[in-house]
Amino acid sequence: MLNIKDYKKKREKDEFKQKLVRHRLVILYRIILVMIVLTASAILLYINYQNKVYTDYEVVQEYERQDADEANYILCNGKVLKYSQDGAEVFDGANNAVWNETYEMQNPMVATCKDSVAICDYKGNRIYVINDAGEQGIIETKLPITNISVSQQGVVAAVLEDNDVTRIFLFSKEGEELINIRCTMAQNGYPVDISLSEDGIKLGVSYIRIERGELKSSVAFYNFGDVGQNEIDNYASGYDYIDTVIPKVKFINSSTAFALGDNRFNLYRGSQKPTSAFETILNEEVQSVFYGNKSVGLVFRTGESENKFRIDIYNEEGELSLSQKFDIDYLDIILKDDLLIIYNDTRCIIYNTHGVEKFSGSFREPVLLLVPTEQKSKYLLVNRSVVQTIRLK
Repeated sequence: MLNIKDYKKKREKDEFKQKLVRHRLVILYRIILVMIVLTASAILLYINYQNKVYTDYEVVQEYERQDADEANYILCNGKVLKYSQDGAEVFDGANNAVWNETYEMQNPMVATCKDSVAICDYKGNRIYVINDAGEQGIIETKLPITNISVSQQGVVAAVLEDNDVTRIFLFSKEGEELINIRCTMAQNGYPVDISLSEDGIKLGVSYIRIERGELKSSVAFYNFGDVGQNEIDNYASGYDYIDTVIPKVKFINSSTAFALGDNRFNLYRGSQKPTSAFETILNEEVQSVFYGNKSVGLVFRTGESENKFRIDIYNEEGELSLSQKFDIDYLDIILKDDLLIIYNDTRCIIYNTHGVEKFSGSFREPVLLLVPTEQKSKYLLVNRSVVQTIRLK
């Protein structure tokens, strides 16, 4: 039987436990309330962003440049790659040169992957491999080069002409020959296009040949990793298409590639042996193809006086995520995250993936290249005399 002193201790202990439980419940309720508020705020911000429409822009920064009229500009890993017959450079939005390379070429060809860049002269014998750290190597070839592709690590695939035989070489960035694929019209066909995956392990090739009087295209995938070592000539997978020309094959990331033919569009997926994941027969002529790292966009003419173009955007699974009409003669189209950016030298239209028009306006000066930044409302505008950082408002 408890005495009064023990009873008081027990009651105090029970009261302390109850207070502790209530305190913990209060803390839990506060945490839940904060999470609800943060979640609701995030949802409201997302909804506000999705519905926000920009009507103008302001110039945040501006830097003067002096470039030759023959220079070309392309987007390269969030920066600007400028190249011409006598050299190339990458510069950022503050007009700071990340690297520059001098050379002499008649018809320079450029391949990029992330910050890796490969440059060569069409039918030349030298390939420059460069990334943000500077020159990584120079590859010398004995045969003329007609096509190149580069991986993120700087591995280069090159198509070389050898009289009646065409060869596809794989080189390390230092110039070491890794793979030599011999192509003949009787066996493989002629390699129309090539594409290395980002990881440099897989190579996609589009071949064309005449077989028994029929035109046949093939899309072949080679694996140069451990899996491919067990396959004959590193051949991992492939598909044949009758009465089709496939001028474009491209890895958009390490596990997804597409092939675009004159009458079909195909997606392939697989980290080791890409297999056909989606295909559709095209009843309209494709005007252009654009791609991001998770989607592919095909541009068609509508035949309408207004909204004369339409872009159909497919995701990695082959789902049609957006079909959007537009009316400007485009210089370039960029698929970035949840944005579709269409522009020419004087105008720009931006849509989100739901087809909501986020911006439509005119540039104050002619534009050669538009570069999205990590901030969705900020862009770089580049021409031969100035680089501007703008913010939509």
